[in-house]
Amino acid sequence: MKNILVVFAFFIFQINLVSAETNIVFIDIDKVISTSKPGLSVMKQLNEINNKNKKKYQDDTKILKTKETKLISQKNLLSENDFQFKVNELQKEVKIFNDNRAKDINDFNKLKIESTNKLLKIINPVLIKYSNEKSISLILQKKNLIIGNNELDITDEIIKTINSDIKEFKIK
Repeated sequence: MKNILVVFAFFIFQINLVSAETNIVFIDIDKVISTSKPGLSVMKQLNEINNKNKKKYQDDTKILKTKETKLISQKNLLSENDFQFKVNELQKEVKIFNDNRAKDINDFNKLKIESTNKLLKIINPVLIKYSNEKSISLILQKKNLIIGNNELDITDEIIKTINSDIKEFKIK
């Protein structure tokens, strides 16, 4: 009977020692990227690249439409062979235009993903440093939570830290 009490007391003390306080917080990474100085810098650079590409393709589209209109107006003046030849050439130009546009869109999307990943790699040491200073056991992404106490949200504190540690982020 004594042995059972000793073993029981031993387990009770072990359970109390094992239960330690875990500190869990969450962060809204999307908000960090969209409102921090380096995140805004990335978004601004990406928007400039995207706008430049759009302008380029709008200008090229106007040129191709002008060529098409001119070709249609010459339909009755050209022989059927000449007209068909020019139509084929215009179709080749349009195909090249569409291929280049698709390639640029694909390259832009890759650049956007790469830039965001590089930014996250720069933000990660800030999160590690913050978690070590505040003895945080676990940092979760807000988008993966169903519900959480707003007191556990460290997004604004991290944004302040990132703004003071990282001033700007250059693409390429």
